[in-house]
Amino acid sequence: MTKKVKKLLTLITFSILLVGCLPAPSQTNGVPIATPVDTPSLEALATGQVNTTVEPESLPVVMEYNLGETTITQSMFPEDSRFRNMPVRLNGIIAAPSGEDGPYPVVIILHGNHPGCPIPEGDMVDRWPCDPGVERRNYPGFEYLVQRLAARGYVALSININAEYTFGFGEPVPIERLRQLVDLHLEALAAATGGGLNKFGGELEGRADLSRLAFIGHSQGAEGAYWLIQQAGLDLPDALTRVGYGPAYGLLMVASAANWGGAVGAGLPLAVILPACDGDVFIQDGQLYYEITRLDPEPSSWASSIWLERANHNYFNETLSDESVSRPGRPDCKPLLQPETQRDFLSDYTLDFLTKIFSQESEVAARLGMDLQAQAPDELFGLPARVAALAPGPERLPILVPASEAELETNLAGGSVTAEGVTTFYCEEGYYTPTVKPGSEPCKRVNLVIPGNPAMVVVSWSQPGGELRFSLPEKDLSQFSAISLRAAVDPLSTLNKAGTYQAFTIEVVDKQGNTATVRTRVDEPALRFPDGYEEENDTFEGGMFTGRVPLTSIRILLRDFTGVDLSAIQEIALLFDQSPSGSFFMSDLELVR
Repeated sequence: MTKKVKKLLTLITFSILLVGCLPAPSQTNGVPIATPVDTPSLEALATGQVNTTVEPESLPVVMEYNLGETTITQSMFPEDSRFRNMPVRLNGIIAAPSGEDGPYPVVIILHGNHPGCPIPEGDMVDRWPCDPGVERRNYPGFEYLVQRLAARGYVALSININAEYTFGFGEPVPIERLRQLVDLHLEALAAATGGGLNKFGGELEGRADLSRLAFIGHSQGAEGAYWLIQQAGLDLPDALTRVGYGPAYGLLMVASAANWGGAVGAGLPLAVILPACDGDVFIQDGQLYYEITRLDPEPSSWASSIWLERANHNYFNETLSDESVSRPGRPDCKPLLQPETQRDFLSDYTLDFLTKIFSQESEVAARLGMDLQAQAPDELFGLPARVAALAPGPERLPILVPASEAELETNLAGGSVTAEGVTTFYCEEGYYTPTVKPGSEPCKRVNLVIPGNPAMVVVSWSQPGGELRFSLPEKDLSQFSAISLRAAVDPLSTLNKAGTYQAFTIEVVDKQGNTATVRTRVDEPALRFPDGYEEENDTFEGGMFTGRVPLTSIRILLRDFTGVDLSAIQEIALLFDQSPSGSFFMSDLELVR
């Protein structure tokens, strides 16, 4: 990436939700939890020469470590403030491959904001620091993931970042504490892998390669990892020289919060897992990070957003029980995934994500839903899931990526846009009401939860035969794999029949006037009618839909268009001939390869 990393400009108070939790195990230091196993190399994993199924009894040793106590600096407080130097404990869990190969990439796991120190009765905030015996231990909730990553060739750490979230030692500057905590843990890991002081409790000399780094964050830990990468410039190739670790090869955000928003693309491979039944970040705010990445003016890396059905917020962390909320009107959340099933999904996805970013292995793309030569999936790793996929910038030819109403007249490839028998309406990004933006009723921002609230186009037709045409100045499509767009059916439109899939036809026309058409699948995942029902709303006309309406990908493979010259295509059209009427939201019409 050549873009400059932007600094955070504002302070926004954290939202702290108290959640139900399971009893946490007692704290230990340097105690083996499992029997070590020889770990295959990344090369063996990439070439498929090993069995990737990990038996529980063969998982590597996981050590709980304590690097001691220290202080970190809070810059917003003056030198004489008692809050200036904040006491912290540097503890966590770690596992490393037990084979002789190495050094191995390093994966940092950051847990979410589940209050670490108790809040005394009658107080509004916790008191930091608190006794280790009463501090909530969030980091061991990812022991299962640490083990499985170490079994597959990574040095994995889940570190205690409760200090990032507390208000009990003054209001924090976002990420200031987190960066210092990560620095201190990785400085200690660098010393241990270099043959120096080792307080981690296991053999680490020569094991960790801090120049190959990845982050996994849950909830506010995901948001923190995103901004840490931005602040420290960990997406830049000189990170190791400047920071002492990095660069980061990728970021996996799980049930992410979005308290701080953002306007900077990730700058590195990004995956966002959105639990459909999240009862904490209940409107799936983490989608925002995918949206701002796709709008990066210099998009160099791929990104993916995974809509995981029946998953909740907490079950990714095995120290947490289900969120203490009800999910009224959500038939799609009954029943929830079992906790073990949800954690197995995260383990499987993470292993393939890491393989893709570190070894560039193409075979895992299909399992991640990122194979641009295949139709979009309706499940991942055996579970119902949908994907919004973004190819790297050089592999995309954008036609419609809504940023202004002008794109409804002139597309991004330089040609015209014409609508016949169909109406189109441009919706700006963000959440707003018709009072704030008169005339925005078709966007239904107040009636539907559309994760990320991206800019989009509402496409509607009241009788079959409508056409939406995008002329192209004789574009050569022969090097591309598919036509890709994102879509979601409007469940509150009377033009859609409840409980059914929408459908339409894609047509391409070459410079000789030859045409070829391909229909969307009868059960195209992105065109499924959303689960839920309409509730009356006394504030906004049109009611409120109880379910969720995520925009996910449709891919139409170019190899299926026969009888046309793909090297000289002059038009792509959407033909609404498959259903008598309809209305859906659309964005990101592009060619991908």
